[in-house]
Amino acid sequence: MRLEGWETRLALLIEEARHAPYALGTHDCFRLACRAVEALTGVDRWPEFAGYSTRREALALLARHGSSFEDAFDWLWGTRIEARLARRGDLVCVQTEDGEKHLGVVTGPEAAFLAPPGLIWVPLAACRCGWRVG
Repeated sequence: MRLEGWETRLALLIEEARHAPYALGTHDCFRLACRAVEALTGVDRWPEFAGYSTRREALALLARHGSSFEDAFDWLWGTRIEARLARRGDLVCVQTEDGEKHLGVVTGPEAAFLAPPGLIWVPLAACRCGWRVG
């Protein structure tokens, strides 16, 4: 269930994400997703996963919960949905040109995700799948 005022908290979260440099394990796509879930529902899943600082450690952490990126997040967030059905505040899977997958937060017709260049916007239609939040 989404908490009252989630829209404002989500907007502030996205604005803050614009101004902080990308840092794997502290300010990355997964941390942004966890912060979004907390802003919407009050549930903080980050402590279960904090502590990775390399790509290898992040992938090992995901592998404990599923055989693929999507499977690991099915375990964490619940039933996967088609990205086109995602609504503002939901999470989506974004795949970049280099084949890497990232978590994004739906902001409307776009999703925001963090990568080394910073906060990036992707049309929702380009996302692979999603997960409902609240």
